[in-house]
Order: sequence, then structure tokens, then C-alpha cells
Amino acid sequence: MRQGTIVTVKPDGHPLSVFEAKRQLRIEPEDTDQDDHIADLCAAAHRKIERYLGFPILRQTLETHLTGFPRGPIWLGGGDSPEIVAIRYRDTTNAVQTLDPAKYVLDAASRLIRVYPALPVTWPATACTPGAVVVQWRAGWEQPSDVAEDLIHAMKLLVGHWDQNREAVVVGTISTEVQIALDDILAPLRIPFIA
Repeated sequence: MRQGTIVTVKPDGHPLSVFEAKRQLRIEPEDTDQDDHIADLCAAAHRKIERYLGFPILRQTLETHLTGFPRGPIWLGGGDSPEIVAIRYRDTTNAVQTLDPAKYVLDAASRLIRVYPALPVTWPATACTPGAVVVQWRAGWEQPSDVAEDLIHAMKLLVGHWDQNREAVVVGTISTEVQIALDDILAPLRIPFIA
């Protein structure tokens, strides 16, 4: 049933600032020669951690596409302060309909965001086509300062590691400490895979 989720409105910026990353890298604030490189590392760390966790960190708009309504709830993922923008579907005549918000309930209290049909309603019948149901939703912290410190720390670890190891292979060393540290920080927060 589930096809995937895409980001339609990206967050404004990244949780880890260049200034904070420079402190991690022990680079003086007035040394701006590497600012573009550090900004790229901050953006990459943000995206990597979002993919690993399975939820947006900063506020963004997403669309989850399904081939039809499931028998139970729609599983969206996770994130802070989730909200449904709209649920659109193709009815059995292939006409696009917008589901009345009174006909569904958002479970925003659980770690995994789910949308249920409101009792005694059931999900409507849909056309048998890819993208028959599209759930547009938002989630994530509003400001970088709202993001949990452990997530910021995980980004700093990645930025530091990537800055010091700029190639895909490091010859002559064996090190797994960065991965172990990331797993310790991120594993408890990770959303289970949604099929």
C-alpha cells in the first residue's frame, strides 16, 4: 500500500550552525576560509540523521503516497508537533477528493505518527492506481534552538569525522568509535521501518 514519502517544503536552514560546527572543529570564528565547506558538512549531517531516524528534525512539509487506504491506520513516521495539512484520494471514478478532517483522527501523542479513520467512519474506496491516496503533513521542531541537544551533538560528531576524514577510505587505521557513538545517541530515537 505504501509507496513512499517525499519532502515538498524543505526546512529553513539546518539545526547545526556553521558557528557551532567551527567550535567543534576548533576553528576560530574569524577564520572564514572554510565556511562553505563546513556549511555543506552541516547540511549533510542534518540529512543523514533525518534519514537514519525516519523523521524530520526541523519543520517541513511532506507527502506520503499510498496505492490505497490501509485496513487500519496510516503510518506516517515521526517528528515533533505533527499536523495533517490534507488527505486527498482518487475515488472509484478516479476523481480527486479531499477527505473531510472530521473523518480522521491524528495520533500525535505516540512516537510513531498515525492517522485513523474517525469512528464509526471507515476509509473510503479508492481507484486502483499508484498515488491513489496522498497525505500531506508537517512535522519537526520550529527553530534550530528547539532541536534536542543529543541530535545536535550527533551532527557535530559527523561534521568532525567528515572534516578529518575527507576521503572514503582511510589507509592504515581501523576505527569504529564514531559509529558506536552515533548508535548510542540515535538508536533510541529511531522510528522503526514502515512498510
